[in-house]
Amino acid sequence: MNKSIMGGLVVCWGLVGCAAGPDYHRPTVVMPVSYTGSAWSAAHPQDRVDRGNWWEVFHDAELNRLESLAMQSNTSLAVAVAQRDQAEAQLRAADAGFWPSLSLTGQQTRNRSYLFSTANHSAGLQATWEPDFWGAVRRAVEQQRDLLQASDAQMASVRLSVAAQLAQAYFNVLTQVLRQRLDDQNVKVYQDLLETTLHQEAAGTVSQAAEVQVKSQLESAQAQAEQDRWQVEQLTHAVAVLCGQPVESFTLKLADDLPALPSIPPGLPATLLQRRPDIANAERTMAAANAAIGVAASAYFPTIDLAASVSFASNRWGSWLTAPYRYWSLGPSLTELLFDGGRRHALEDSAKASYRQAVATYRGQVLTALQEVEDNLSALHGLQRQGQLTHASLQDAQQAWTITQNEYTAGTMAYPDVLNSELAMYSQQLADLNVHSQQMSNTVLLIQALGGGW
Repeated sequence: MNKSIMGGLVVCWGLVGCAAGPDYHRPTVVMPVSYTGSAWSAAHPQDRVDRGNWWEVFHDAELNRLESLAMQSNTSLAVAVAQRDQAEAQLRAADAGFWPSLSLTGQQTRNRSYLFSTANHSAGLQATWEPDFWGAVRRAVEQQRDLLQASDAQMASVRLSVAAQLAQAYFNVLTQVLRQRLDDQNVKVYQDLLETTLHQEAAGTVSQAAEVQVKSQLESAQAQAEQDRWQVEQLTHAVAVLCGQPVESFTLKLADDLPALPSIPPGLPATLLQRRPDIANAERTMAAANAAIGVAASAYFPTIDLAASVSFASNRWGSWLTAPYRYWSLGPSLTELLFDGGRRHALEDSAKASYRQAVATYRGQVLTALQEVEDNLSALHGLQRQGQLTHASLQDAQQAWTITQNEYTAGTMAYPDVLNSELAMYSQQLADLNVHSQQMSNTVLLIQALGGGW
């Protein structure tokens, strides 16, 4: 190898520590100290912090069982796990670029002419290596490592989403079952009221219009009860699918009432958002897009290959592996693309645009996360006040029903008035149930918005 080639390789080797493209720095994003604020701070995703089984705050054994089943069998989660495994394999493939390749070749040819025929046998071993002078492989590995971490975050995001959807679906089933019980009670009251009205009509104390009105109310209550029944079946099917189970053989063991609301700690810190896996996914995707700029920029530099080969070739089997028939080569090669019609420049511009897009997506994800937390905190505060008023109204309706019962027993109140009072009480029970159900749903959404727990 002459001195000029050797000198060039020494200079190139000194550049191995350099990598094309910009180094990644996390951008600052809006991250208030607490909610309803606006302080800027650097992004430090903490999505790998163990949040545990956050659904256990509801203290519902059936919900715990379903969540465990979903974490094992949910199909969306299985897809996310496979995508994560694919990203890991792509990282290993990129890392292989640091190593030389070794190949074995063998060939046998036979030539035949009018006078004679010959046979040639050859075998060889070839090694090639492209030193990562310009950092193309390092940037590719950096990109794939960031994408693997993004895939980890995506898998955690799917897990969080599945768990939240399942909790909401389970509470919806339980709520619908409780509504069905109240509607069945309403049907029973309307049946008693219709029977009483028929007696009054026979006695001449009410007109036929009263009978028709009560009958219409009864039929409406029966229709609502029937709707509740098939909605319970559909909601149960949704739970089964989230658990990765066939709907025809899936059953639930429901409690007699909705669980108590978990207490939300006051003054939740906004740093909890850094545990959100979707934010971590956006941040790692942004880092991968930055590394892709380096991969594109490295295309401007020449390609340097180091190759070595040894081979044997002979037309006789007995001597083809002996020294006289051995051939070898060793030396570097350099290739520089002089003109490509602007393709490399366009690819670099595309990579930079992708990075800007990733930055905007990341910032938008953070802003959306802040909105989701604020919205659910606001909803829960409003629902708390609404629930207090609804519960007070229910207590008044229950007291009114007790009073009408006592007056009916004393002979100062007609029986239809007692039944109407009972219907009013059931209406308030349904309103109270709806508010409690909405509180459960928004609590799950708040936990999901915070990345799982607090």
